[in-house]
Amino acid sequence: MYPFCGPCTAGSEAWRAAETAGPMGSRFYGHRNVCENCGSSVRTLYNTVLWVPVSKVGRFRIIPTGGRMYVGRKVVDQPVPAVVRREPASAIVNHPELDGAPAYKQAEAYWEESEPGQALPFYQSALAEREKVLAADDPATLRVRLRVAQGLLATANYGRAIAWFELVTPQLVEVFGPHHELTRAATEAMTGARLMVGGPRSEAQLLADIVAADEFVDDDAQLLRDRAALGKALLACGDIAEAVEALTQVVRDAPPGHPDTAIYRKALVEACGLVEARGKKRDVQLAETARGLLSGVDAPTST
Repeated sequence: MYPFCGPCTAGSEAWRAAETAGPMGSRFYGHRNVCENCGSSVRTLYNTVLWVPVSKVGRFRIIPTGGRMYVGRKVVDQPVPAVVRREPASAIVNHPELDGAPAYKQAEAYWEESEPGQALPFYQSALAEREKVLAADDPATLRVRLRVAQGLLATANYGRAIAWFELVTPQLVEVFGPHHELTRAATEAMTGARLMVGGPRSEAQLLADIVAADEFVDDDAQLLRDRAALGKALLACGDIAEAVEALTQVVRDAPPGHPDTAIYRKALVEACGLVEARGKKRDVQLAETARGLLSGVDAPTST
């Protein structure tokens, strides 16, 4: 994955750094194993309190990009053993017309010709047809969802691509497993999209603009997806209270019983945990309200 060379990419995995500021945060130490091909080096990341390292987070391959900016990948200390996992069953066997639909066949043809921009609108049309009869996390649906995300990335629509990858990657992990080629493709592509955007702060601003534009489009699913990605980006920026507010709105508006709702709820739970760990009174009250939504009788659920 650019800008890392092949061997460094193979020995690491995609990683997203959160922005930190003030006396409590994190810091890299060390500078070892400099790669002659891509110039990356291995550094150890520690959590810090009053700028003093207190706990080790892990080892990362880092390439500085100017000033205090960098791109990084988490070092994999030992190769992950191959896990044999049966391909999950899909309900598409009951709907063979979906694979024979003109939009899907045209999308696949353009994809095989390495024309993702041409394929994208046909994949979007095919996805709409599939989601009428298949679950959002059905294996056949997920394959097309991934293609839509990849098509958005290929056409430089980075914000909406990130929003799709944020949603579909956890679903791919759940259905296919963390080491499946589709899951790895999504993880690497999301890292590439973020590299093009330029960091969490730029990502949050881009997604905020997209969410504002969504208000004028009659597509509730798109608005939820983009707003959830904005919440995650704010979380990475350290704007935890704002992240909780954004994710709370997503969960409040999410449809009950939908697989996507489970992803949004997990993101809100993560944000609430960070708020409570930080311990600011106003923020803790915000988290209590969010947890009330999560546990309420009428709260959207994934079951």
